[in-house]
Amino acid sequence: MERITLMSVLLTVVVSSSPRQYHFVNQKKNWTEAQTYCRDKYTDLVSINDMNEQNDTNQLLQRVNISADRVWIGLQDAWVWSLNNSDFYRGDESQFRKWGPDQPNGDGDCVYMKSDGQWHDMKCDTQTHFICYNGSSKGFVPVQEQKNWTDAQNYCREKHTDLASVRNETENNQIKNIINQNLTSPNQAWIGLYRFWVWSDNSNFIFNLWKSGEPNERATNYRICASTGISEGGRWTDERCSVQHLFVCYDDKLVLIRENKTWSEALRYCRNMSMDLVSVDSEQMQQRVMNVTSSALSDHVWLGLRHSCTVGIWFWVNDETMCYDQWASGYDTGLDDCDTTVRSGVIRKNDNRWISRPETDRYNFICIK
Repeated sequence: MERITLMSVLLTVVVSSSPRQYHFVNQKKNWTEAQTYCRDKYTDLVSINDMNEQNDTNQLLQRVNISADRVWIGLQDAWVWSLNNSDFYRGDESQFRKWGPDQPNGDGDCVYMKSDGQWHDMKCDTQTHFICYNGSSKGFVPVQEQKNWTDAQNYCREKHTDLASVRNETENNQIKNIINQNLTSPNQAWIGLYRFWVWSDNSNFIFNLWKSGEPNERATNYRICASTGISEGGRWTDERCSVQHLFVCYDDKLVLIRENKTWSEALRYCRNMSMDLVSVDSEQMQQRVMNVTSSALSDHVWLGLRHSCTVGIWFWVNDETMCYDQWASGYDTGLDDCDTTVRSGVIRKNDNRWISRPETDRYNFICIK
C-alpha cells in the first residue's frame, strides 16, 4: 500500500494577535473530502474575505514550497435560497428540490416554478411573475407584475419578507396551486432559489480574485469548486469538485453563538466552554469580528466589554483597559444611568460600530478560544 505522508504547517501571521491560523495539508482529496478533513481537525476549508487573507494564504503556500499548481479553497458553486436565515429551515429542508426532467440544464442561474410544480433554471434577467413569502402571515403572496429575478427579490424584501423558499412537498403544492389559480400567462413564477458562490463556513462572498476568464465552468450534473495557487498572485480558478488537490484549512479562534442571551449569560456560556467573550483590541480583530457578525441572527452582538460604574471606565473581560475603540459617531459613552442599569458593549450589525446596551438585553454573542 502506498504510504501517504501528511504535513500540516502552521503559518505564523505577521500580527501575533490574529484570531485566524492557516494550515496546509499535503494530501490530495476531492473538495468534499477536504472540507470534511478541515472541519474535523480545525474550523473549515479556508475562506478568503479580503486581500490580506489572500496574502496570508499565498505566504503559507510559499513557505511550504509545494510543487502542486492548485490547492482547494472553501468556495463552491451552489443553489441557495434568497432567504438565508438558518432558523427558517429544519433538518435538510433547505436542500429540498423539485427539478423538472433534465433540469437544471445550464439555461441560467435563477429558478422558476411552472404550473405543474416542477422547477427550471432560467436567465436571471428574464421578466416573469414571482411569489413572495410573508413572515408575518406565514403565507405565500403571488405578484402579477413581471420582473427579473433581482427586481423580484427587492420587491419581496421591501413589501414582505423575501422571495419564496420551498422547504417540502406540501409548500411546493401550495405554490403550484397559487400559480394555477392566480397568475395569468405565462403560468410560471420566480421562487427564491438561485445559483451563487458560497463559502464552506457560510461567511459572506464579498471578495474574489478570479483569474482572467474565470469562472468558466457551466455545471449541469456536477458541482464546481474553486482553487488557488502560488502563480499569478494566487488568482482563483474553477473546476469540478471531484478533482483531487492538496488544500488549505483555517482555524478561527472566534466562535459566533447564534443564541440570544443576556451579557452575563453569554459570558458564562463562553467560560463554561473554556473560552471567553471576545475582546477587540486592534483594527485586525475588529475586521475579523465584523466578518463573524455578518452571520448573526440578532441586530446586535455582545462583545466582552463592560462599563464599571465604580471607577467610570470601560474594560474588557480579559482585564485589559480599552485602548482601541469603534464607538458609533457622536455616541455618548459617559453613561449617567449607573443607578438604573448595568451597561455592556455590543457591535451593531448594520454599521459594525459599538454602542452600549443594558446587559439584560438578549443577543447573539462571540466567544474567543
